[in-house]
Amino acid sequence: MAGPIQTFGDRDRPTVIYEDPDEVSDPVLAFFLSYWRSKARDGDVPWAADFIPQEVRSNLRWVVVIDALPAYADFRYRVVGSSVCEYFLGDGTGKTVREAFASLGQRAEGLVDLYRRVCLSGRPLRLTSPATIVNDIFFPDYDSLYLPYTTDGQKVDRLVNAFVFNRSAIREKRPYRFTGWEAVNVA
Repeated sequence: MAGPIQTFGDRDRPTVIYEDPDEVSDPVLAFFLSYWRSKARDGDVPWAADFIPQEVRSNLRWVVVIDALPAYADFRYRVVGSSVCEYFLGDGTGKTVREAFASLGQRAEGLVDLYRRVCLSGRPLRLTSPATIVNDIFFPDYDSLYLPYTTDGQKVDRLVNAFVFNRSAIREKRPYRFTGWEAVNVA
C-alpha cells in the first residue's frame, strides 16, 4: 500500500514526494519499481549484488547509483547515466552530493536529506518536480524513483535512482548542449 504524499515549493507547481508508491505511470520508472520488487525477498531490501546492469541495460542512461557514506552524512555518486548527465550539464560520478551540487547550497542539503530518508525507511520513494530555471539555465520537469539496496544485509547503503525527463524539452529551451565533459553554450 502506498505511503504518505508530501508537497512543497510553489503551491501551483509543487514538488511532490510519494513514499513507497504502489505504481508509477512512466514506463522506465515502472520497469525499475517492478525490477526492485522482484529482487526484494520477503519484503526485505534487495542486496546491491542483485542489481545487475545487464538486466536493465536498455535503461541504464536514466540510472544513478549512489553509495551512502558513514552515518548517512553524505552520499557519493558511483555511476551517473548519460541522460542524467545531459540534464545536469555534467557528470557527478565519484563526487559526493555536496561536491556535485556545491553551487546550489540548500538544494544539496535537501538531496542529502532525501537520500537519508530513503535509507532509513528502506522503501522506494518517488519525487516529481516541475520545470525550473537555475542560474539562468532551464531544467524541465522530472520524475524520479529512489530504490534502496544493501551491501551487508543489515542497513541500506546503496541507492539506485531512476531519473526521467522529457529530453526534447531540453533541446527546445536550453541554449546549452552536453558534450560529454562540459556544457557548451551554443547561443
